[in-house]
Amino acid sequence: MKKTLKDTKKAIQDLLNVIGETEGELDDIDTIIRKSHEKVAKLEEQVLEITSKMREVERKIHKKMNRIAKIKKAIFKADTDRQLKTLEKDYERVTKELKALEKEYAKLQEEYEKIVRKEEKLLEEEMMLEERAAELSEKQSAKMEKVSKLITRLQTKIANAAA
Repeated sequence: MKKTLKDTKKAIQDLLNVIGETEGELDDIDTIIRKSHEKVAKLEEQVLEITSKMREVERKIHKKMNRIAKIKKAIFKADTDRQLKTLEKDYERVTKELKALEKEYAKLQEEYEKIVRKEEKLLEEEMMLEERAAELSEKQSAKMEKVSKLITRLQTKIANAAA
């Protein structure tokens, strides 16, 4: 009887140790997930900031394109060489500004895509960690159930031995 009680006590202690280890691992995973959520939130802020800048640059690009169209119309209607030269200089200047804005937009778009890829990678990692946490929780529940059954069996044996 003493040997059975001792074996049962050891089995319960072993299961409790496993549960404790699992709980520690779950806490670690939760910490990692929380940090990942914070990183994703920061990346989302950056995405919003960049999209705002992109819209602003798009607006400027459209303004420049409209300005170029007006200059082209004015070039065809120019009466003197002086007007024509002035309009051509204007056209050159606005075209340069447009190219600069297009480069800026391309750079912003590249940065946006880079951040979105980072965000997607973090979200994938989060999903994997959450799956792992679910597996560990399931394992922990199974171990707790075993501990509960062992305790019930132990109580039954003690009651039978006392009677």
